[in-house]
Amino acid sequence: MNKTKTKKTIMLIMLTVLAMVTLFASDATNASASKVHHKRTHKVYKKKKAKKRHVAKKPKHKKKARRASYKRPVAKKKARKIVKKVTHKKASKFRFASLYRSASSKLGHPYRLGASGPYIFDCSSFTQYAYRHGAHKYLARTAQMQYNTNKHVSRKHVKKGDLVFFGTNRSNISHVGIYIGHDRMIDAQFRGVVTEKIHTNWWHAVGYARVA
Repeated sequence: MNKTKTKKTIMLIMLTVLAMVTLFASDATNASASKVHHKRTHKVYKKKKAKKRHVAKKPKHKKKARRASYKRPVAKKKARKIVKKVTHKKASKFRFASLYRSASSKLGHPYRLGASGPYIFDCSSFTQYAYRHGAHKYLARTAQMQYNTNKHVSRKHVKKGDLVFFGTNRSNISHVGIYIGHDRMIDAQFRGVVTEKIHTNWWHAVGYARVA
């Protein structure tokens, strides 16, 4: 009986030892598996963090885009300058058209030295009348004073509507007309208000002026 009891106790001890060994082994495997899982999850977390950093760096490209877009107003300024130039050309054409209408409305009217219009003119009273009614500009009374009080321009830069002056020299001006293009002018002379060539044998052009 004692032998059988001892055998049973030995068997119980062995079973408990085996159970403890298996439990310890399972705990060890679980721990290693959890370590591996933790490593994997840590790697995934690092990757996600790296992606977030990469996404966070993207605003630099946006800043570049903003800088590039900030330069656009320069192009707008250029466009505005072009528009201003075009509108200035249109305005100058409109002013000349109005001036020419005023001047040409007096074609055929007689000439008399010292006459001041509005039906009989001398050269300077005619230009004075055309500018007052066609461009709302007030000129001096004589041809010499009109030359002295307006901005001088060269023959190369003369434009429609500029004044053309004639005489022996710039300090002895005796006649004035309005340039209408193609080397022609409208003026009041002995034959009355006419359009004629600037450069002829009986005229000596000494200068041009632009009414501001």
